[in-house]
Amino acid sequence: MRVARVTSIFIAAAFAAALIFCSAPARAAVQKFLNPCGAQQLCASYQLVLTPPEGWEIDKQASRQNKIQIMVPNGASFATADPLIYVEVFYHRDKQQALAEFARVSNARWVAANTKAKISELAPVERSNGKPPFIRFAFDNPDKAQQAYEIGAFGIDSDKDGNEFVLDVVISGSSKEALDRADAAYVTLLKAH
Repeated sequence: MRVARVTSIFIAAAFAAALIFCSAPARAAVQKFLNPCGAQQLCASYQLVLTPPEGWEIDKQASRQNKIQIMVPNGASFATADPLIYVEVFYHRDKQQALAEFARVSNARWVAANTKAKISELAPVERSNGKPPFIRFAFDNPDKAQQAYEIGAFGIDSDKDGNEFVLDVVISGSSKEALDRADAAYVTLLKAH
């Protein structure tokens, strides 16, 4: 009888620990890398720990060359994909700057460099990991043939040390139809991360 009671207490404790573990906040999803960037100097770069949506893969060579994560439809490459998805991760130095303000500044820089570009705000995308939603924008870039149409999403994430980062997740294509074909995969990616 005593063994059964000890066993049931142990099982109850293990079950409680499992519930606490499973209900803990989502794990950090940003990784930091140090890369040579000059004479005996190392520069930090950041990547999102991500799983491409079904039917997509990471183009490792293009990602390495462009220093951002680039996803393409299975069987395509950076050179042939239309559309493609890329993820850029920025260290969020100014914790007082809201995500919407970060996006406003980023979008203003884009319009200053691409004077014919038009940007419109889209509905946010809720994330399944409990983190704040992605805020999204549609970009019409008539002077950029390969990026004529884009949807960009800004979100917040962190690393294992609790440092905060801004994610810029963009689907880019030569036509609105190209973006429409991949919209479900793109939104699935946003919701999962």
